[in-house]
Amino acid sequence: MHILHITEALGGGVLNVVQQVATRQTEAGLSVTVAHSVRFDTPDELVLSEMFPSPIRRVIVPMATNVAPYQDMKAVWRLVRVIRKLNPDVIHLHSSKAGVLGRIACRLAGKRERCFYSPHGFSFLRKDVSGFKRALFVFFERVAGRFGGTTIACSPSELQLALNTARHRGAVLVENSMPAGFSGEATGSAGTDFVVSTSGRICFPKNPSAFCDLALAFRNDSVSFLWIGDGELRAQLSSGGSLPDNLKITGWVSRGEAIDYLRGSDLFVMTSLWEGMPLALIEAQALGLAAVVPDVEGCKDVVIDGVTGFVCADVADMKRKISLLKSDAELRKRMGKEAREQAFKRFSPERMHQELMAVYGLPCGDR
Repeated sequence: MHILHITEALGGGVLNVVQQVATRQTEAGLSVTVAHSVRFDTPDELVLSEMFPSPIRRVIVPMATNVAPYQDMKAVWRLVRVIRKLNPDVIHLHSSKAGVLGRIACRLAGKRERCFYSPHGFSFLRKDVSGFKRALFVFFERVAGRFGGTTIACSPSELQLALNTARHRGAVLVENSMPAGFSGEATGSAGTDFVVSTSGRICFPKNPSAFCDLALAFRNDSVSFLWIGDGELRAQLSSGGSLPDNLKITGWVSRGEAIDYLRGSDLFVMTSLWEGMPLALIEAQALGLAAVVPDVEGCKDVVIDGVTGFVCADVADMKRKISLLKSDAELRKRMGKEAREQAFKRFSPERMHQELMAVYGLPCGDR
C-alpha cells in the first residue's frame, strides 16, 4: 500500500505532524511519499533528510502560499502529474492551501474517493487578514469540498468548523498526538523565580505582544517568562525597545533542549489568537505542566478547564490564573498530575495511527 502526503506548509506544527504520521506508517510496512513545497519556514535539506529518512520518499512540488491564480493552476497540474505517476492508494492533504489544490488535483486524477484532508487550523480563522479575505477562504473551502475527499479534523473545535462553516459533510475527528517515545516529567524551576514558559515560532498567530504584557504584569513578583523558540516578531516581546527584565528568548534550540527548558518550568502558557491543535501544548501537559491558555480553537480542546489548567476569556483572566497557580502549589501539582495522565491516555501516537488507518480504510497491523 502506498500513501502520498501532500502539504504546502512543511514547517511548524504541520511539519511535526506529517513527520510523525509518515514515520509510523513506514514502520507499519507502508510505502510513504511526502510531496511538499518549500517556503520560509521549511527546514533545510539536511534537516528534512534526517526527519524523513529512507524509505520515506520526498518530492518537491512548488506551491504559492497566498492566492495566486496562475501559480495555483500550475501547482494543480504538477500535483495531478505526481498523483498519476505514483498512483497511491491514499492521498492525505495537509494544511488549507494543499487542501484546496489537492482536492482539485485528486478529482482530475480520478482519485477523489481516496483523498483525505487535514486542515491543521482553517485559514479562515486567521486574524491577520481582512474580513473579506476570511470570507473568501470560507468560500474556497466550500468549493473545494465539492471536489470530494474526507476531512480529518485534528480537534473537536476543528470538526465543528468543518461541518458547520466549511460544510464538509462526513468530516471525522482524529486528534493529534505526542511524538512516539515521548518521556520525561517536569521538575520545576531550580532557582528562586517561578518560571512561566511557552514554545514555538514568534509569529502573529502566537500573539507575542500578549505574552510580553503578561511578563510586564509580573515583573516585580519573582516570576520569569521564557519563550522557547524564535521568530520574525520577536520585537513584539519588547517594551520600550528592550525585553522586560523577567523575559528571556532562547532562540532556536534542538528538540531535546526545548524539552529540557520545559522540564525546568513551573507553568505553561499560550497566548495564541488561533490554533489547530498545538503539539507544544500537548507535550507540556504530557510533562506534567498545568497550562493557562486562551479560549480559542485548539487550546481549549487540549486543556480541560479547571482540571489540567485554565481556559481564559482574556489576558486579564490569564493574569489572575497565573497568580493563582503561582501561589497555590498544591493546585498546580494536582493539575499537572492530571494533565500528564490525560495526555498519555488521550494523545497516544499509536491511537492516532490506528484511527488514521481506520479512516483510510486500511488495516493498521504492522508488517
